[in-house]
Amino acid sequence: MQRIQSGRGFERLQRLVRQQLGHELATDQSKPQSQVTAANTPAEFSQRHQQLASRSGAELDIQTGYQQLSLLQRAQRRERMHKERQQANLEQVMRLTQDYCPEHVASLEVDPDWFQQYCELVLNISNPTMQQLWAKILAGEIAQPGSFSLRTLFLLHQMSYKEALALQRAASLTCRVRQQDSGHIYFGYLRSPSVWQFLTGRSKAVLNLSQFGLTYPQILSLTELNLLHPSEIESGALDPATPLNLWYHQQQLQVKAKVPGLVLQYYKFTPMGTELLPLLSSQPNSAYLQTLKQLLSPVLLIE
Repeated sequence: MQRIQSGRGFERLQRLVRQQLGHELATDQSKPQSQVTAANTPAEFSQRHQQLASRSGAELDIQTGYQQLSLLQRAQRRERMHKERQQANLEQVMRLTQDYCPEHVASLEVDPDWFQQYCELVLNISNPTMQQLWAKILAGEIAQPGSFSLRTLFLLHQMSYKEALALQRAASLTCRVRQQDSGHIYFGYLRSPSVWQFLTGRSKAVLNLSQFGLTYPQILSLTELNLLHPSEIESGALDPATPLNLWYHQQQLQVKAKVPGLVLQYYKFTPMGTELLPLLSSQPNSAYLQTLKQLLSPVLLIE
């Protein structure tokens, strides 16, 4: 464990920004507002097309004098616009990081090689939601260097916004055996064969997670990204005499098996998935928790 010392995370952020940008962050910031409009007519589609072409550096409007430039000049212009957008992305993420800077940071400084790689990856992050996520990563690394591996950064860089939403939905369904453990998404149980089971009812039950926003294709996508383990996991048989403590977000649950040979089924986050979980602004899903309790109530006492 690193010794934590008092000191503003913002001051450390300013030092990192000076290294990378050559200047400090302004104290006032204007946050971009996203506007969503629908292109319902050919004219609107054409306008949207023109905007994207202009942003790419390959304008289509001949009235702008664009056609008067040579091919080399157009290529140079596109390259300049690309670098300007990258610079704007980097500076925006640095500004957003101010919102998450802690008052207390570890005595160890952020690794310069890690920070250089981080900046290179941030250059092409334009989505405001993803920029917020990257800002939280830098703030977390400032507070406790070593919190996020480079492997996790490279993985996050490959993720689409849609995949990030799937991860957020998975996070909303996550339980932990202990607060520091990797997350589990419980979805069912199995009972070992017995005379009592034969007389009293079913040997297994499964919850459909898609009704809570996490579809099977999304689970497969998170598995391919190495955020979830590739196979469903079964707990060891629960001892009826030993209660199990679970944390569902900030709520503590004590569970105790009513029958012997009871096994819980769940999806488990990988180490990289576990690193990203604290960054997600996920809220507990009360409908999921209530339905899970009902599913497990024949075999599990939940307090």
